[in-house]
Amino acid sequence: MNSPTKILPHDCTAWRRSSQAAADLYDSGVKLWTKQGLKDVEQQLEDLKSRQVFSIRSIDGTFVHIENPMFNVTSPIWKPQVDFRDYWRLVKDQPVEPAETWYCTMVPEWFNTSAGHLCSSLPNLDSLFEENRRAWAESDSRQLLTSQLRQLSSVKAVRKILCFGLGDFCANPPEWMRRESGMEPAELERSFVSKAMLQHCISLTLREICSDLAGYEVQLFAQDPRYTDETVSMLSSNDCSIVGEFSAGGFAEIDDGSLIFSAFIGAPLKQIIADLARPAIIIETGYGVLNNSMQVAQETFAMNLAN
Repeated sequence: MNSPTKILPHDCTAWRRSSQAAADLYDSGVKLWTKQGLKDVEQQLEDLKSRQVFSIRSIDGTFVHIENPMFNVTSPIWKPQVDFRDYWRLVKDQPVEPAETWYCTMVPEWFNTSAGHLCSSLPNLDSLFEENRRAWAESDSRQLLTSQLRQLSSVKAVRKILCFGLGDFCANPPEWMRRESGMEPAELERSFVSKAMLQHCISLTLREICSDLAGYEVQLFAQDPRYTDETVSMLSSNDCSIVGEFSAGGFAEIDDGSLIFSAFIGAPLKQIIADLARPAIIIETGYGVLNNSMQVAQETFAMNLAN
């Protein structure tokens, strides 16, 4: 009697099966992000102290239940924000995270806030912000931006401006930077926050132009999980509403009447947008997906844009 053929399960790994299944789900039309899913994750992270478990939805419709290390902690030094996992992280390179999360496009990640609690904000912030605002207002770049926007008919459809990852501009430079920069303290402080201040000045200009062309007041929103209380206060005084403290809720506000402004963001912005809406205008830097070694670098235009 012939013995049964022995089948060697060579390379039939859990990751290959998982990545193929994720690709199949995406090709069938399953969205990686939904507005309700973004709102739900944001709400769960808001309940940081009272929620024992975070329930994260996978793209196959099941839920992964993740323990909350800050449950019942009175004064947490760790703060969560959403780690967004784009299409390529689901199908290209095997993650180091537990296999149970391989179908998740959003999971909590944690950053330590203890050093920030000990750092004071920069002095003379109001005058420094106005200095940057005047410099931007007098710049050729501002005039060019105004000229370009006024030529776009879609500006009149903008009802709100959503800014993502523009950066905090009130925190002091870290001590190591003060030691190694070789700059005078005042010069370093100005340099440390100038880019973030400039980006927020641009956002105010965008609102001004859109409101003027639309004939009504366009709302301005900003999301950055690293905003300090001082930055939130300054933005609020400039009629800018803060959304998505934990980096998910702001995306849920995206709709067809949005202008999206993002300079440097760690989330896969274009892929998220592709699943949610078709904004009137998108202003962002963009970057590649695969590096020179064909490894996942950042993100790309979502294939859903073609669907």
